[in-house]
Amino acid sequence: MRELVADHLHLESAHRRFTVNQEFLYHVLANPPIRHEEIHFRQQILEELGTRPEALESTHELYRNLHDLFSRFKQPGLAARLDINAYRLEILDHAKLTIDTMTADFAEAGSGLRRLSEAGRQMQESPEYELLAALLDYDRKLASLKVEINVGATGRISHLEIQGIEENSKNRFYQSPWQRFRNRLKFLFNGYHITSVELVSRLVQSVFLEVSPALTPLVQLLGQLELYLTSLSFRAEAEAHGLETCLARFDDGAPMRLENVFNPFLLRQKTIVPCRVENPRECSVTLITGPNSGGKTRLLQALGLAQLLGQSGLYVPAASAVLPIVDGMFVSLIEREAIDQAEGRLGRELMRIRSMFEAMGSRAIVILDELCSGTNPSEAIEVFSLVLRLLELKGPTAYITTHFLDFARDLEREPPINALAFLQVEIDERQQSTYQFVPRCRRDLARRGVARRLGVDLRGAGGEERS
Repeated sequence: MRELVADHLHLESAHRRFTVNQEFLYHVLANPPIRHEEIHFRQQILEELGTRPEALESTHELYRNLHDLFSRFKQPGLAARLDINAYRLEILDHAKLTIDTMTADFAEAGSGLRRLSEAGRQMQESPEYELLAALLDYDRKLASLKVEINVGATGRISHLEIQGIEENSKNRFYQSPWQRFRNRLKFLFNGYHITSVELVSRLVQSVFLEVSPALTPLVQLLGQLELYLTSLSFRAEAEAHGLETCLARFDDGAPMRLENVFNPFLLRQKTIVPCRVENPRECSVTLITGPNSGGKTRLLQALGLAQLLGQSGLYVPAASAVLPIVDGMFVSLIEREAIDQAEGRLGRELMRIRSMFEAMGSRAIVILDELCSGTNPSEAIEVFSLVLRLLELKGPTAYITTHFLDFARDLEREPPINALAFLQVEIDERQQSTYQFVPRCRRDLARRGVARRLGVDLRGAGGEERS
């Protein structure tokens, strides 16, 4: 999942490449919602962003404003050291611009994007925002001068007359000329030498310290915008390869059905072959067989990522998808050996399987790659049979790959559990994998394919091949 986030959930806006918060995206994907309402809420936002260009542009603009705002916090730069007041005022001005834009641009949104406008309006009604707006208004306009200027034939000013002065008396920071003069006299009388710059600096600092905590919710908003915009970026990357994505439909009573599902990890390759996966409604355990390099592990990855992305309310790497809502995903993959490991490969796998069954519920999805491949066939078959029976008792949706083709064929002939389905890598007339999967379990095609890759003619070596 971290590889998916790092390689395929990126963000580009206005010809700028942004560094997204990968830990936040990973946390969201690792904790998908389990309520239909939450999933549908995210899907509606993506649908609106995909169908309303103005909403997408406003979202990009808001993201850029937020990113630039927090970049100023992270990297003050030379300007902050030269003029701290100007630096703080610049941050406050950018914060106000972000809040105002958020309030105005999403007022007519039809999805959850409307919440941005509502949140912006609440911030505008807060005391902190009123203080912020008053300070910026005071900084921009203490007074307005009405001036008449005459320019002579030489192009120089020949006459300048101030016709009127209108001070910003409605501002909360405003002081009349008499008050300003009286305060200066008071400071001088008490021996204080305080300049106007120092007074403004104290004022800006006090407002900055009071307003800054109110900007904290905008940090989380930045991550949420990255979630939706990177999902749209993933869709665009898939379309550039001629592949389709979709927003999943959820049916608690239906098995997983995926049309033209593909593995996102293969997007770096020139050719990607999508496939179709559909299980019978009554089968909760699917056994996937086929020769090595036939695409079994890649299919498991695609199924797991489709479930995670779909249940997170994001675009699924498939043309259409019907998914169950699960409350847990358990994956057992082959690990590298380490010198200091107390348990062997089989022992570690058995420990993972035990932990899995102790934690899982009936609404889980289980993905096991090459179950018990680290031991001899007799032990593996015994453990395999036990796992199948436990899966039937627990009732999760399970996808298991195996290279024990004879055992898989025996299971198809005499299934030990009722809810067992089979998928096998399809082999073409050249005995090569098509990377499609068919609902059967035949060993003869796989054996011919292995022999062909090894350069062995089974017919010539031992007469007619037996299936």
